[in-house]
Amino acid sequence: MKSILTRITFSLLSLFIYKGFSQNQITDIYSINFSDELTFPKWSPNGSKILCTDHHNSKLYIIDLKSEEVTMIKEKEGIGYMANWSADGDKIIYRDKPLNGYFSDSKAKSLSLTDGAVRNEININPQNTKVMNQKNKNLQIYINPETLQLEAKNTDTNVVRKISNEVGQYYHCLVSPSGNKVVVHEGSSIYLYHIYDKKKREYLGEGIATSWLKDDKGIITFEDKSSDGHNITASELYMISLKDKKKVQLTRTKDRIEMNADVSPDGKKIVFSDEKTGKLFVGNLKYRL
Repeated sequence: MKSILTRITFSLLSLFIYKGFSQNQITDIYSINFSDELTFPKWSPNGSKILCTDHHNSKLYIIDLKSEEVTMIKEKEGIGYMANWSADGDKIIYRDKPLNGYFSDSKAKSLSLTDGAVRNEININPQNTKVMNQKNKNLQIYINPETLQLEAKNTDTNVVRKISNEVGQYYHCLVSPSGNKVVVHEGSSIYLYHIYDKKKREYLGEGIATSWLKDDKGIITFEDKSSDGHNITASELYMISLKDKKKVQLTRTKDRIEMNADVSPDGKKIVFSDEKTGKLFVGNLKYRL
């Protein structure tokens, strides 16, 4: 299947400059047009492809940015939610719901992109399918679905320890590229935890964090709004620095609902979804922290 990459010449935002930030912008933006509505984009480890799903989370697509081809690699109920690349880019990790079962019973599986083999991934927690921890690959970082606390499990010893010591009900954890930090959410608040240091959690701001910047320098978030209390009617992208907690607004558009951004491994590009049109947009990310 072929997609058409359409170049757009307008800037998403004449950016506001906050103290501690300068020349932050998204430039050279183009859209990925496809017959299906796409969302939850994820860069491949080498930055040449993008994994994404449809709005029903039932199909997995891979977009080859060089050949401009879009290929559906698997279809199953709920498969697109939290799907990610393996660390080497040779497999796709996804959550597999049992037949006639519940999503809470999902197990982590992988789909080989070389031979199509499907394997059980017993060392990957289905609550966090993104394998980012480079310091200790045998350590799972995840939200316990029963206690809603942030935990770490050593898959060699099966020893579990709680990372979040504060009272709260957490969701959606995101481990940093170094594997030393993790952000979690409680309500609309974003908190930072240090995985190996017993430091107090740090409040980073409001929104939903979807990606880290290179070298753990910051995170990309979005903040959505609803005019009727039911449907999302607006959303913009932001960047938060870990150094000084300053926040910069990256988009300000009336005709798009920007969400679910992901930064490329080299930190130079960004991809995000427009939940209004179902298109993906790719651009160059320039920032100085």
